[in-house]
Amino acid sequence: MLFLLPNKKGVEIPSTIMKHIAPAIDPEAVILFGDEATPENARKAILELNPNYIFTTGHGIPCATTLQDNRPFIALGLPEMNDKVCANSLNLDLVKGKVLHIHSCWCGRLLAPVLVQKYGAWAVFAHDDEFLFLLPEDGRTIDIVVAAPFLAEFTVDQVMLSGGTAGEAQKARIEAFERWIKYFYEGEGAKLKAAPLILRILVADKEISKLYGDPTATVTRPRPAREVRLSLPLEVEKGAETSPFILAIPLIFLMSKG
Repeated sequence: MLFLLPNKKGVEIPSTIMKHIAPAIDPEAVILFGDEATPENARKAILELNPNYIFTTGHGIPCATTLQDNRPFIALGLPEMNDKVCANSLNLDLVKGKVLHIHSCWCGRLLAPVLVQKYGAWAVFAHDDEFLFLLPEDGRTIDIVVAAPFLAEFTVDQVMLSGGTAGEAQKARIEAFERWIKYFYEGEGAKLKAAPLILRILVADKEISKLYGDPTATVTRPRPAREVRLSLPLEVEKGAETSPFILAIPLIFLMSKG
């Protein structure tokens, strides 16, 4: 299976976390991290390896998802929507028959359903709005509050690569968000000062995390689920400073929704 993990311009945290847990999810995983996670390298790896499961994270808009340095990776040719990221169709030929986990904002609005309906993707996990999270207080240390939304979201990959169906992975994804919500509402996490804020974020992320395509899709034969642990705190592995715009997203959301 293939994991595409850029680490610049605001996506350092999910990529760092997935870099650490992907080998436990799939010991044979091929991981392109940081400056290796370019659109050219991703295309080459998909053509050479023909993986039936692809995880990719990066920034997204309804018509595209990006990789390192915010360069478009999979895009619909809709320049009227965005004349830079969606100026041309990109890599739409790579998705037929595959299951994708596109961990990018907004891609569920258009890209994910079009990949299924028009380009033959078997199933796509995506988000139809902003995926929210908190940044480390010190700018570099991932703790339980920072990691929680991603640990819930990455349940998808654990289930799919243990032989579960896409429908089972989606069910497990939602249940994982609910467990984290309970942890910060009435469990040990409720004692943390960030609990009220991360609760609102988890509830929002749960609502926007969707499955498109065939719920019976599978990528491997059923096998015992591997134990996946993330040792926290964890240092962010980043290639550039996070932009002020990305830092503002959770606060903008909370002010507009609250």
